[in-house]
Amino acid sequence: MQLQFLARYARAVALLMAVVFGALLAGQGTASAACDALAGKELYNCLANKLDKTSVYTAYRSPEAQAALQKAASQLRVATNKAQALSAISQARSVVAGIMRRIGSAGQEGSDLAKVTGVLAYAARLIQQKG
Repeated sequence: MQLQFLARYARAVALLMAVVFGALLAGQGTASAACDALAGKELYNCLANKLDKTSVYTAYRSPEAQAALQKAASQLRVATNKAQALSAISQARSVVAGIMRRIGSAGQEGSDLAKVTGVLAYAARLIQQKG
């Protein structure tokens, strides 16, 4: 009986975290639109702020992803050109993709990390267009 209660509680907590995380990342997409009007160093700083915020929401799922996003954010802040900015995003995308492969092979769902890859893809597109 106690085991069933814990299983239900765990599912409820997981669902709640998924809903909250999804809502926060959904808001992230519209917040990123504020970066659309920027270019160059201002764009890099704006995207770095978005990555910092996104990293907070990935901490519960993967500290490794959180660290990758924070590193990308710090690299974006010091980037002086498009190549450096894209390199920072590419490194974070590579780490997150590796984590997603690991999670998938373990039979777990990684939809929250898939949303993170969407944020990183958006950042890369903006840098390529407006760099």
